[in-house]
Amino acid sequence: MPLTFGSAIRVSHAASGGYELETGAINFGSGSGQQAVTFTPRGEGALWLIKGPYGEPTISSGSAPVECGAQIRLEHLSSKKNLHTHNFRSPLTGNQEVSAYGEDGEGDANDNWYVLCDGKYWVKGAHFTLKNVVTKQYLQASKDNNFNQRNGCGNGCPVAGHLEASASKVKGSGTVLKAEVGVFLSK
Repeated sequence: MPLTFGSAIRVSHAASGGYELETGAINFGSGSGQQAVTFTPRGEGALWLIKGPYGEPTISSGSAPVECGAQIRLEHLSSKKNLHTHNFRSPLTGNQEVSAYGEDGEGDANDNWYVLCDGKYWVKGAHFTLKNVVTKQYLQASKDNNFNQRNGCGNGCPVAGHLEASASKVKGSGTVLKAEVGVFLSK
């Protein structure tokens, strides 16, 4: 089933066994200070709204399937902030920080991502990667880079056990994602 603009999806990380993209009311204590984005254990992720790119006219919900290679934005439904990356270093890996940015769904060009997938359309359940249009880096995670007591995330830490979401120059197994559970719109 092709995904369409206006659909709301959960983004899962393939190599970790399905950790899901999430953000909450937690800001980075370093770097940009923006709202942190992580991958949470399966079943705890959030819904992300598929939108057209920043600076382009709005695409009607359910009216158009997303083609592989298209530019999109992902808006976190609860906070109304967009998936974003920029030239701040992420806290664990030192890659580019990935954050949730903007107000009421409005942000900037660093919210734009290419959907890289096989075939003509981005399809529910199929593997894909996200490459930032501005920084040219890929959304990624690794089970080796989780927030825990060894890296300062001790008792009461709101992201303990989460994987760091960051952006990397290298496309590999850590950049492979899937769109699964969600609200899918079609004509």
